[in-house]
Parts: sequence; structure tokens; C-alpha cells
Amino acid sequence: MLIFGPDDHVPVSKEGCVVSVGNFDGVHSGHRLLIDEVVARAKQKNISSTLITFDPHTREVLQPDLSMQLLTTFEEKAFLIERAGVDFLIRIPFTPEFSRQPPEYFVENVLCKQLHATEWIMGEGHGVGKDRQGRKNFLHDLLSKYHIIPFTADLLMHSKTIVSSTQIRVSIVQGHIAETINMLGHPYLIVTHRVSGLKIGTELGFPTLNFLRPPSQKVLPPSGVYAAELEFDGCIWPGALYFGDCPTFANRTTHFEFHAFKDDLRFPAVGEKGRLWLHTFIRGDKAFASKEELAQQIDSDIKTIQHFFIRGETTCH
Repeated sequence: MLIFGPDDHVPVSKEGCVVSVGNFDGVHSGHRLLIDEVVARAKQKNISSTLITFDPHTREVLQPDLSMQLLTTFEEKAFLIERAGVDFLIRIPFTPEFSRQPPEYFVENVLCKQLHATEWIMGEGHGVGKDRQGRKNFLHDLLSKYHIIPFTADLLMHSKTIVSSTQIRVSIVQGHIAETINMLGHPYLIVTHRVSGLKIGTELGFPTLNFLRPPSQKVLPPSGVYAAELEFDGCIWPGALYFGDCPTFANRTTHFEFHAFKDDLRFPAVGEKGRLWLHTFIRGDKAFASKEELAQQIDSDIKTIQHFFIRGETTCH
């Protein structure tokens, strides 16, 4: 997948491309309905599949007084979109000035002039432009002028409610990881840098890889222990993930520690990024009276997580 800015030349064919537009935060199951339709229709017509997303999230600009937390950084979002088979991703800086543009400006300058789009796949109720004036009927009215055919995809339901990024954010904060994964369609992804640790895990008999806490706007679950996987350079290792500030030991910053079930020379080096995939919540964070008590609990956590993976309760990703 190639990533372009709003002024870049995008090498679409003269036959155009199939496009969808949105924030795509989390790239959840509902988003995948749209994305899979874009990819399928593009392959059917032998043209390019293209997604347009905004950075920062549109709500950060339109509702600056609200504290906006994200399911995915741009890097995480791009990775998940690329896995879905999309050819081109267009990253448009979302500014107050851009938000005030009429919908026809977006259609003419981005969809037509830059992308030569011939089909637009959108979710029910989707809109673009100032005050979201550009909706499905808007494109139908301008079809003869812009020659873009709009298609509307049904919204995905989960437990009788529409799957949404907002709903998933709440689920993560509450620690409902299994429910989160059902809505996402994949384990929860956190991309972060490996950092040097204090070797406390090694002293306890459970060596860990330490990772930096992601940016503050990234949605994180409650502190505690999780069944997780580490992905790096084409390899995936199951293991136990701890997230918190280690209350048993003083003066620790909030960070991630990953204990892989087997040692491997292919682990990411300090300074390199790894992908942490959260599968399920094991227990909450707590302080222990001694290192020995903590070590006993870690041993129990690892056995629980190993059993989780042996039972095959993971979600494909």
C-alpha cells in the first residue's frame, strides 16, 4: 500500500478508482465492511482501491473542548488498512479551514482531480464538507457532473447496537477486552518502542521486554495483566503482558512489560518498534508484600495465559 498527501500525484489508472472516506479509527468490523467492499469492487473492475482518512481525527478539530482518545495512531491505522488489501491511502490534514469547505470542493478537488474516482462506498448517514452537507443524495444530484457512483453499505450491528469507535473506546476503558475484540474483528493493537528495563523481571525469574507507554491520546485498558502477542519482523510470540507502574516497586513510570514464553534472538532491539496484540484480560494491577509473592502470582498468570492460548481462544489477526 502506498500513502499519499492531499497534494501528491496518486498513480491511479485512467479508469479511476473505488474510494471510501472516513476517520477509520480502530479499523473495526464496521469499517471492514466498507473497506472489503472497496477492495472487492476495485478488483472486479481491475482498478485501484483507495481510502481517504483525516489526521487529526475530525472531532479533535470540530469539537476541540472534548478530550479525544483514539483507538489507533496513524501508524496503527495504516497497518490495519494495508492488511485489508487497500492499494492507496490518502492522508488529509484536517484543519478548521478544511472543515469549512463546501462538500463540492472536496468532491471536485480530491475525488475527481486527484483520484479520478468512479465509485464511492459510504456508510449509511455518512457526510462530508461543512456541517456534513455532502451526503448520499448530494452525490446522486451531482452524478451527471462528476460521474461518481455512490454505494451505501449497511451498518454492522453487535448486541443489537451499531458497532462504532465510540462504543469500542468505552469497552476498552472498562477492561472488556473480549467484547472489544468481537467488535474490532481483531485483537487490540498497540505499536510502541522497546526501551531498556531495570531487569527486575529477570531477577524474579521471568525476563521481560519493556515497551514505552504510547501517546497520551491512545486509548488504554486498565492496568493489569493480559494474554497478548508480540509481533516483529514477521514473527509472532505469545506471552504475558503487564501494563502499569509496578506498585510493588516505587518510582516506576507507567509502561508495558512483555514476557514471551520462549526466548528468541529475533526480538526487537531497544529503540525498535513492536506490535503488541491484546487478547484478553487476566487480572487487575495490585501491590504485593514481597518479591516472592509477586513471583508466585506471575507464575500463576503465565500458566493461565498458556492455557488460554493452548485452548485456541485467540482471535485471528
